[in-house]
Amino acid sequence: MKTTGLDETYLDYFNMIHGFGIRVLEDRCLVVIQVGDGRPIFGQAHQIPVQLETVPRHVHMIVDDLLMNYPTSDLMDVLTGKKSFQEALESPNKIGVKQITSTWTVRLPHAS
Repeated sequence: MKTTGLDETYLDYFNMIHGFGIRVLEDRCLVVIQVGDGRPIFGQAHQIPVQLETVPRHVHMIVDDLLMNYPTSDLMDVLTGKKSFQEALESPNKIGVKQITSTWTVRLPHAS
């Protein structure tokens, strides 16, 4: 799911089922993880364009997961610089855009 922030300009490519994703800002990206009702946890920033061969394995795995679950996403184009941040921000979202703030939380249903 691609989301845009209200407090600052960013795009979140987030897998709500697993509670993690990639936050993209104009010149960098970072892993974002949502645990329970707490504030999101952010990883180390990586400059765009990203060389996936050089990022930590967990970043590569999260990108792969997002692309597998959201194959029409423009995430890879944005990370590699083929699509600018501004183009991604203005492009229609194929999954659905949800406006959020930087202090959002995700409530997941409990498995029974």
